[in-house]
Amino acid sequence: MKPRRIRTTLLAVAMAGTVPGAAHAFRIDYTIDAGVERDDNVTLTTEDQVEQTIGRVGLGFAIEEETSTVEASVAGRLDHRRYEEIYGNMTDRMLEGRVAWMAVPERLALVVEDSYGVQTINRTQPGSPDNRQQVNVLSLGPDLHFGGGGTRRGLAQFRYINSDAEVTDHFNSDRLLATLSMVQALDPTRALSWNARAQDVDFDDDLVARDHRRYEAFVGYRQQLRRLDFQVDLGYALLDYKDGEDRSNPLLRAELGWAATERSRFSLAAASQFSDAASSALARIGENVGVPPAIVTGSSTITPYAYEERSAAADYAYTGERFSASLHGFAQRLDYIDQAGANEKGRGIGGALRYRLRDDLVFSASADGSRIEFAAPEARIETDRLYSISLDKSWSRHWRTTLSFTRYEREVRGTGTGFEQNVVYLNLSYSNR
Repeated sequence: MKPRRIRTTLLAVAMAGTVPGAAHAFRIDYTIDAGVERDDNVTLTTEDQVEQTIGRVGLGFAIEEETSTVEASVAGRLDHRRYEEIYGNMTDRMLEGRVAWMAVPERLALVVEDSYGVQTINRTQPGSPDNRQQVNVLSLGPDLHFGGGGTRRGLAQFRYINSDAEVTDHFNSDRLLATLSMVQALDPTRALSWNARAQDVDFDDDLVARDHRRYEAFVGYRQQLRRLDFQVDLGYALLDYKDGEDRSNPLLRAELGWAATERSRFSLAAASQFSDAASSALARIGENVGVPPAIVTGSSTITPYAYEERSAAADYAYTGERFSASLHGFAQRLDYIDQAGANEKGRGIGGALRYRLRDDLVFSASADGSRIEFAAPEARIETDRLYSISLDKSWSRHWRTTLSFTRYEREVRGTGTGFEQNVVYLNLSYSNR
């Protein structure tokens, strides 16, 4: 449930168009890996745990391109698992990224964004192999840049968005999104924008989910300095349901980043806005960079219902030559507009470290904990703890072996359930870089 940092705003997109940047040739990185996993509770149950040895094969890749005509950032992965019994062989898939093609230089771009991954079917149950589904949110359409040049620019965006879940059919929808933004560059480091956005949401099953429109009007401000960056959106948002109900609220999205030194960075983010599972999936595109090391079952609640989101997050990262560390914390509240949605209130904290013991040997460790309270009709409190340690041994520039241990604990108040899981994984991987 960790909240996302707010995505790059339209203001940042328009500002980028005023500053020439370096062009990078096409680059692809990939990793092929195979290994053996020992899981002492593959079913994630309180009693009668099933212990299995699982064979795994995976392929991950990351594609980057930045030229005058194409900007692309795409990452994906396939994970195949061969279970001993109970479950059949499974292949999980994920793909996430954005591709923009400048059809008319400095005027018209065609943009495709996709978020495809694994989520739970029943959010109230653990993410065991029989409680997972593939979920896809696809967005495509044009960006039209206009304006007289100089310090003032305009941007119009039109998108068709399709959301589709493998099992949760009432999540499926077709959407139309239109955004208009006017940007005034105050100086090379600061810009101000005026924005209006409208989205029409049409669900496949409107007996369960209510079709509606979402409107946003906000002013944006962005400042980018050498060590400090800041952006904020302030405005108003309206949900207009086709059955006559409506809901309106002030809108806030803000993010602050500070590079205290060349090696350390602090960041803060806060949001108060309307959202839903599909919009949130698109907003998370670009949060992770590089080749995905694994496919993680997401913790989002896959429902069609819109909600009011109030969230805050803080992060710290230090990157040294031999030692790296990070800390993060969050607090979030989701209040669903429809009574069928179970309101969520959560908080969590975590950290990770990485230490290079030798040139060819790296030790890593991480710990995360979260507590999420669900209201009726699914009243309960989930407390999750996840710990992991690993050793990476490099045999050459391309070949590497990893030995890892992961412990996952869940305690559920209100249902009297919970579980513990220990996983040992040994793999061999080949990377092209």
